[in-house]
Amino acid sequence: MKLMQQTQPDPDYLTSSDTEALNLNIWIPKGREGQLLQNLPVYVFIHGGGFISGSGNSPHYDLTRLVKLSAAKGTPIIGVTVNYRLGLLGLLTSQELRDADFKANNQLRDQRAAFQWLKKYIKGFGGDPENITASGESTGGVCTGLHLLSQESLFNRAYLTGGSPLLMQVAGLEEHENHYQQVIEALGLAAATPEERIFALLGTPYDELFTRVPMNITYRPMLDGDVVPFAMNHGNVQDKESKIPGRRWLNGLVIGDCQFDASSLAILAGFKKSNIAKKFPYIMRARLGDSATTERLLAAYDADAPNDDETVFTGFLRFSTDIGYYAATCSFAQSWAPITHTFAFNEPNPWSGMFQGHATHVFDIAMLFQNFQTDLPAAQVEAGRQMAADLFLFVHGRPPWVTADIGTMVYGPSVVGPVRDVVSGRLPEEAGRRRAIIDASDAITIDEIAAAHAAFMASA
Repeated sequence: MKLMQQTQPDPDYLTSSDTEALNLNIWIPKGREGQLLQNLPVYVFIHGGGFISGSGNSPHYDLTRLVKLSAAKGTPIIGVTVNYRLGLLGLLTSQELRDADFKANNQLRDQRAAFQWLKKYIKGFGGDPENITASGESTGGVCTGLHLLSQESLFNRAYLTGGSPLLMQVAGLEEHENHYQQVIEALGLAAATPEERIFALLGTPYDELFTRVPMNITYRPMLDGDVVPFAMNHGNVQDKESKIPGRRWLNGLVIGDCQFDASSLAILAGFKKSNIAKKFPYIMRARLGDSATTERLLAAYDADAPNDDETVFTGFLRFSTDIGYYAATCSFAQSWAPITHTFAFNEPNPWSGMFQGHATHVFDIAMLFQNFQTDLPAAQVEAGRQMAADLFLFVHGRPPWVTADIGTMVYGPSVVGPVRDVVSGRLPEEAGRRRAIIDASDAITIDEIAAAHAAFMASA
């Protein structure tokens, strides 16, 4: 994976399909006599990839070693990865499509169907349909968190790492209509009737859609009033009285972030570096007001360095980490604390690349899933095994460590210190986190800060 600065060869069986995207991989541990174990808790992983890429079949998401380790530690689990429709097939929508009864948010609907299928059939694989933990990383974490908006109890617990619904807002009608028009124009259907457009979309092979439709369309789940009845934000997540349905049926939550999760933006949004020393502070002041609080916030992330794009871009990545990931951990911890456990992942990426030595995006999953053991220092191999042991406890319905109102689990850096340690949940510095956004939220809401960040990301 490019984002992780380490790759594994993709197997030949990785393919794309416009009709067979929804499928599951299931790993089942064997008993000591090779028998099928019964009533096992189920761990379901939803991969990330910016809503447009990724696969539950990828070797770095192989759950073979994780499931074997669970059995060896006496806490056996069933592992599942979910494949679902991506990009245009998963998220393209418009009024004329919906008028023709093609519903929005196919990506989320696929995932929901996967959980419903598991509820119905996992018992035949030795699983407990009433003991399912949903897990997601990056935009997989966004999707997993959005399922908390379901009135139906799709799973029992959630494990979010490097992504939550607070990472980015769902898109509105106008954005999706604009994307639809871009697709229609790219396919030469601008003058066609709605019926002709839909017929052409249905009849165009996926490979042709992929080559003809612009690659720069940013697909996101839609605020459709159904699967996504309203947008989750810091305000309603922090509000104990909010009407997020998952508050009623979720039994446990683990949420955490990597110390440098926004390392991904150096690749995905590297084009933002040009003239960022002028544009970023300008947009921040325009959105947040030219106040002392805004100036302290900019200074905390070196955004006040004149004419120094390199310094400001690095500070922007730190700011993006804090507002996109750490702030989400804090918001869930604030009012979901009785059932929530938080963690801070501080293990340095050992592999060559621009962020070697930093706790980068996705590296936590690399350690947790045990698929890079031969490429890691011995201390990080052991740290990954300990992370997995904590996960197994949680999937079994047992507390992996203290709840968020008491403390935070810190993983690493094991190469120079303990593998894991619980620190006070109220002190960001002890977990290796910055407090600039938390301090600023006394005068500016976190949602306002997040909106300013989104405005910069959306700027030309």
